Amino acid sequence: MSKSPQRHVLLMFLTAMLALSACSDKSKEAASESKEAGENAVEEVADNEPALPTADYFAPILATAEGTYSECEAIGRGAAAGLKAGGSAVVAANGKVSGAGIAGELTADMEVLLVRQREGNAAPTLAMTVQNDKFMLSLMEHDDGKKQAGFGIPPNMTQCKVTKPIKLSSQSLYASYAYLMDAKTTIKCLNSGTFSFDDVAYQVAKGVLKIGDETYDLNTLKMETVSIGNDKRMSYLGQTADERSIMVFLDPQGKVSNLQVNGKGDKAFACDVSP
Repeated sequence: MSKSPQRHVLLMFLTAMLALSACSDKSKEAASESKEAGENAVEEVADNEPALPTADYFAPILATAEGTYSECEAIGRGAAAGLKAGGSAVVAANGKVSGAGIAGELTADMEVLLVRQREGNAAPTLAMTVQNDKFMLSLMEHDDGKKQAGFGIPPNMTQCKVTKPIKLSSQSLYASYAYLMDAKTTIKCLNSGTFSFDDVAYQVAKGVLKIGDETYDLNTLKMETVSIGNDKRMSYLGQTADERSIMVFLDPQGKVSNLQVNGKGDKAFACDVSP
């Protein structure tokens, strides 16, 4: 697998200042009482508001991981100590991992990193890591078509052979997450050319992302990266053959919250959908 191209990051710094005037002791006391009452009211309303449902970022991961992995063997420190795994490992539909001396579970609170890339006209390759401090699963496709899976926590790992196609590799990462990424809205962006904030049209539909006059075909990118944190947020990075890039950040509900664009020439946007 080739090294990822350098990513350009546009940083925004927003500052604000609030001036407070001096008041008499009596005014301060009244303001304090009013503030306390207001805070209590806000807290009461917040307690009564139902929690918004979180997006299911993990479904494509489980669908890809599920299956049987053969010809397993211990590697690393375990192998050096004479541990022999052998046999096959099975990942069930609910994320339970068993067999070949492996016991673990893939859960939605684990961190995920996906990288799918292609060189020229070659078939795309995929690397996937799902982990927490107790367990890890990694899937790796090589340029020669060989596929491997790793289970455990380094340095004690079990390596297995992958004989089936890796589902997430069969289509763009966008296509696997289109049910969350597709959107149409207006987003406020800092224009790096004019240093002004503009309302910019943003749309993702049918594999095409449009931001202002920049267009990205998400099904033909030379590299895509998806990162899912245990904070229930997702980031999507896409890079084109002509070195343009976009990074989309989704909140726990699956809605776009931030966007960074490096377009043609020096064109760049840093966008925020905060209310």
